[in-house]
Amino acid sequence: MLNLRCLVPDSRPAAVIAALAEEAHALVRRMPRSENVGPRLSIWEADRLVVMVAGVGKVAAAIAAQYACDVYKPRCMIAIGLAGAVRAHTRPGQVIVALGAVQHDMDARPLTDARGIVPGLGMQMIPANPAVAETLLRAARYRSEDALSGLVLTGDQIVTSRGVRDALARDFPQAACIDMETAALAQVAHQNGVPWSALRITSDSADETFDLKGVIGFGVDTAANLFESIIQAVIDDL
Repeated sequence: MLNLRCLVPDSRPAAVIAALAEEAHALVRRMPRSENVGPRLSIWEADRLVVMVAGVGKVAAAIAAQYACDVYKPRCMIAIGLAGAVRAHTRPGQVIVALGAVQHDMDARPLTDARGIVPGLGMQMIPANPAVAETLLRAARYRSEDALSGLVLTGDQIVTSRGVRDALARDFPQAACIDMETAALAQVAHQNGVPWSALRITSDSADETFDLKGVIGFGVDTAANLFESIIQAVIDDL
């Protein structure tokens, strides 16, 4: 018997979550604001896409991600935003697609065996959905040839010290960038059974050269347009 469900497109939206309005402004400029009012969330809705601006940090990202799961039942969730580069090859302006995420500031030893493991979850790295990550990476490489995939480190701090950055790189050899939200979204997605990945663009070197004005300017002028271009290109394929 023919399975008609296989022929019907999934009408659930993809949920895209950013921390800052500057990161999402290009993506939402032609989208209507949602009538839904989330907890300290700005929300836009379009066909097969919902975009949220959540605020900075792991708690804000987790609140937005859980709200998306409860209200929209998304077919996938994607974190977008700026990040700090971890290594020499992840230069500022590098497009990075998450293959997984770790909370680098989670350290529950001796309850767990290693830094980054969430008690009760039993894993250090929360893996991204391979199909979502591959779809994002193909679109990213079409627009930026040296786009790469890798591990995203997340913690509630802006890293502006070469010493701290290099220590994180040693502790997490697969790390490509550092942010403040991805691993929180990943944990919520994992625990709700929702496929996820992240699209990050490095805005700084996570060292003493960090310049807030320059980072925000890069987010508005360059990164936001790349986020919009990549997400719009893949929205029907996610």
